Amino acid sequence: MWPKSLAGFFLGLLVSTSLVLNLKWLPMAVDTRLLTGLLLAFVLWAAAMTYVYYESSVKRASLNCLKLLAVSAALNGVVLYTGI
Repeated sequence: MWPKSLAGFFLGLLVSTSLVLNLKWLPMAVDTRLLTGLLLAFVLWAAAMTYVYYESSVKRASLNCLKLLAVSAALNGVVLYTGI
């Protein structure tokens, strides 16, 4: 139970933060993006934690979360590098 809780807490936080940072791609005002990101981050974090508890093993759940984190971090790097 503790490994799933720790993986869900920390990996879920990283995944949700990284996914919300991709909102920079949306053509909205900055204040709208901030509010949307704030509201969406908690929902994504809860979804990631629920997913970790749903999977049968911590290893599989962590690996899938790390794959999603890698893709999202790569998109964040492209946004940061290109200055979109």
